[in-house]
Amino acid sequence: MVLTLLLGGALVLAVLLGSVVTDLLAARQRAAAAADLGALAGAPAAERSAEDACRSAAWVVRGNGATLRACDVVDGDIRITVSAAPRGSFSRWLGTLLGGVPEPTVASHAGMR
Repeated sequence: MVLTLLLGGALVLAVLLGSVVTDLLAARQRAAAAADLGALAGAPAAERSAEDACRSAAWVVRGNGATLRACDVVDGDIRITVSAAPRGSFSRWLGTLLGGVPEPTVASHAGMR
């Protein structure tokens, strides 16, 4: 009886842990896609001004469910850093309980040269 309860508890814990890891991996993929698309969107505007480039990048990043953390234009190349929050219900609950779940962060850059 006790062994059955321990094995059941271990199985539930493994499933919940797997859920959080999968959710973090999905958030990282979302951040990577948003970073690449945002950098590509901001590259043409980087020739005009850094403000235009970062505004274009931020618009695309937000549209892809991520957050622009940093944006910089150096020699006509745009460099951005993007993060995305995990969306799973268990991750949100765990974040509420622990005061936050880490958001995967990804950097990307693009230029017109």
